[in-house]
Amino acid sequence: MADQSRDWMQRPAIIYGVGFWNRKSIRGMLAHLPGKLRFCRSFERALLKARQANASLFAWTTRLSDDQRAACEKAGVPIVNVEDGFIRSVGLGAAFVPAASLIMDASGIYYDPSRPSDLEIMLEHDDVSAGERARGEAFRKTLVELGISKYNLGQRHDQAPRSTERQVILIPGQVSDDASILKSRSDSLDLQSGENPNLLLLKWVREHNPDAFIIFKPHPDVTSGLRKGGLSDEEMLTFADKIERQVDIIALIRQCDILHTISSLSGFEALLRGKQVVVHGLPFYAGWGIGLDLTASPRRNRKRTLDELVFLAMIKYPQYVNPESFAACEAEETACALSGLRNHKVESLKDIIMLHLARLAFRLGF
Repeated sequence: MADQSRDWMQRPAIIYGVGFWNRKSIRGMLAHLPGKLRFCRSFERALLKARQANASLFAWTTRLSDDQRAACEKAGVPIVNVEDGFIRSVGLGAAFVPAASLIMDASGIYYDPSRPSDLEIMLEHDDVSAGERARGEAFRKTLVELGISKYNLGQRHDQAPRSTERQVILIPGQVSDDASILKSRSDSLDLQSGENPNLLLLKWVREHNPDAFIIFKPHPDVTSGLRKGGLSDEEMLTFADKIERQVDIIALIRQCDILHTISSLSGFEALLRGKQVVVHGLPFYAGWGIGLDLTASPRRNRKRTLDELVFLAMIKYPQYVNPESFAACEAEETACALSGLRNHKVESLKDIIMLHLARLAFRLGF
């Protein structure tokens, strides 16, 4: 069932709405497709070229309106939704750092539980062989050993200092207008109330865990001034005991006993490291019997092991390139390359300029 949704691998590709910083990545990932890869700035031109070439239209998921999706369906042009992968880069996509992994999904997209995605279909229907399960286990151990996360930011420590004997709960912040929040649903939080979802989660966790030591880590895109969702220190410290902006998320996961999240990828990263994860939304890793899921998921009925989830979600589902050569590769090579880049990363003048440009673009509404 999932394999049928990947017939885009046999068609030419027309690309629309993907940022200029990801073009090298896209070229590497799709180099094996037939025909010439074309990037189009306008939707109308992209649709025309896709019809002429009998091609798939690859589009950044949030850049296509409902009307544009309907126009593709009417024209018989299949859509492939593009989104950042789960181990993305050393640095932020919002700061124009190219992605070493991208999702290409012809059914939906992994963060939108309102409709099935290729990943959900795989998790519900695909059988995983013993060899594939072993590969998932080995990859999980590699990620844990190397300390790899989505953006690989912050100060790295083998173990973040733990200053309390109380139960430690980690809450990773999310971008309040991110599609993973806007598209999510929750049986424990009123995400439709208009209140900042980070504040909703902080309130819930404190109310249900009055004696815990709560650490809140704001999302790096918010901390960098590139996305919405910020809270004042006063708001955060009303419910949290500590705000942690600088320490790497992986070090904080190692330090905590429990992680609470709506739909953050940090929840998945905590599962990889054997932590208890309480999930208030419906991210891709919820509903399979692995974490403590507080939101019902009627389409997700199959029980999965963690290593099956890792194989399907991190090895089979995304596309990868080497972050230095931008040549297509397997997940394992990308993880090792990102580790090497992060360990030798020195902030350059270019990095500083690109971050300032990204902040300016955000403020201007681009």
